Order: sequence, then C-alpha cells, then structure tokens
Amino acid sequence: MYELIDNYFNNLIELPEFKRLLELKDIIRKKYALLIVGFKTNEANYEDAKRYKNHMDDFDLLREKLVESKRKLYEKEEVKEYFELEKKIQNIINTDLDYLKESISPKFKTNKRKCSLSRKNAVNDF
Repeated sequence: MYELIDNYFNNLIELPEFKRLLELKDIIRKKYALLIVGFKTNEANYEDAKRYKNHMDDFDLLREKLVESKRKLYEKEEVKEYFELEKKIQNIINTDLDYLKESISPKFKTNKRKCSLSRKNAVNDF
C-alpha cells in the first residue's frame, strides 16, 4: 500500500507541470518579494482591523490597500501561470481520488472521471 502511494506521488512530482509549478514558486518568491510582503502586511492589517471596523475611520482605506496590493501581485504573469498549474494539478488529484473511491466502493460520491496518473499519457489531460 505504501509503495503504491509512493509511486503515485513520484509520478505526480515528475509531471512537467508540477516541475514548472515549483520553478514558478521560486521565481515568484525572488522576483516579487516586495509585493508579497506588501500584500501580507496589508492582509494582516485588514484582518486585525476587521474586528473593530465599526469603530475605525480608516477601515475602508485598509480594505482598498489590501485589494490594490493583491491586484498588483496577482496580475503578474508568473503568478497567473502558477495558479493555473495549481488548478490543473488539483484536478488530476481529484480525478484520481474519484477513481480510487469508485474502486473501493460505489457508495462514495464521485464525479465519474477516469484515472489520470495511472495512464501513460496523463500529461495530455491538461
């Protein structure tokens, strides 16, 4: 059982899309460090202020800063590609989980998709 799990995850991390995801993560961390820090700072300030929003005069300003910092970060091409790849990989995992659930018992609710990583050309599912 553990060997099957190891094999599954080894296949997953060998996908070109997964390798690109890791590459993008490193690029984003280095290239957009200041934008990330700005976004995280604005997010923390907003979350702290949310509890007292009725008593704060500048709550709307904090929300605007958060929205703007998120927009600046998320509009970067590498960030967009990162989230697209993340979604594709998650779809592969969900498909395979549905296949596994169906193999165990028909009582599990699934989306009736075919297993992807067990097939030789799983990358073509993207």
